[in-house]
Amino acid sequence: MMPLIGWIFAITFGVLDSGTSLILNMWILVAGVQNLRTGQRLNPPELIHFVIAVVNIALQGLLVSHCLLFICLPSLLFVKEFYVPAIMITLTLMYLTYWLTAWLCVYYCLTICNINHPFFVWSRKNIPTYLPYLLPFLAAGCFLISFPTIWTTSVTITLQPPVNGTRDPIFIRGTFVFQPFYIQSASFIGCCVPFLLILVSIVTTVSSLSRHVCKMRHKDSGLPRSKDQAHINAMRTMCRFLGFSISFYINEISFFSKSPSSEDPYLVVSWLIFMLFPTAEPLIIITGNPKLRKHFTGRSLWFQRKL
Repeated sequence: MMPLIGWIFAITFGVLDSGTSLILNMWILVAGVQNLRTGQRLNPPELIHFVIAVVNIALQGLLVSHCLLFICLPSLLFVKEFYVPAIMITLTLMYLTYWLTAWLCVYYCLTICNINHPFFVWSRKNIPTYLPYLLPFLAAGCFLISFPTIWTTSVTITLQPPVNGTRDPIFIRGTFVFQPFYIQSASFIGCCVPFLLILVSIVTTVSSLSRHVCKMRHKDSGLPRSKDQAHINAMRTMCRFLGFSISFYINEISFFSKSPSSEDPYLVVSWLIFMLFPTAEPLIIITGNPKLRKHFTGRSLWFQRKL
């Protein structure tokens, strides 16, 4: 079992992370709603940002509720009528946010890179147009990937009898068991494929922008340095997406590949890493989007002056 100091740290971390995640994701939602109220249509990246914020809020709330149940009512976590839909919905939201991040990187790659290959030209012309219409099918596909958890997930429960004949509460130790073939297949479709899309998009974008920046710097074209800096910021944002994607994919695959136990401290640590995902993603989006960053900074300064 985790020591008391570990639980205090985990609870404090969870509260701060949940509050930060809610603020960042709500900020993206507010920016999108303001655009809609002024009669503006959300372009594909703004729409993806909006959907990502909604999914992250739902995912964060679900993860927090699981943590509260784990602390206050752990026996409920091992009831099949509860843990099956809970795991299925959690996996659906995780896979959906992974795929949304992947398509966001694909969109950036298509709009930033200047490649004359026929397939790239066709993708640049069609994917941004039809991407908003693909989002409902993307959500349905993630749900179908997670649906087999109804038959492939089980729980092994160990009941500890009262000690020395006393009427002490009976402690429940539960271990989740996932069928390896399903977990490997679902992880490949839900994690590995979007990761490959992110990797290819980022490598293509970084290499294209690097060639462009080097060519402009060696050419007396009068290109402003501010445009060079914008390209460098774009590369940094894409690399941040790649870095945080790697860490969370490894955590997701390792968590569901083993049999997590309620007494294993790794379960708490891994769950806290899961809770970081809905916080890190909007943070990267806001810092990498000049419009959102300016709006966020301006509002923050306004609140500081009011205080």
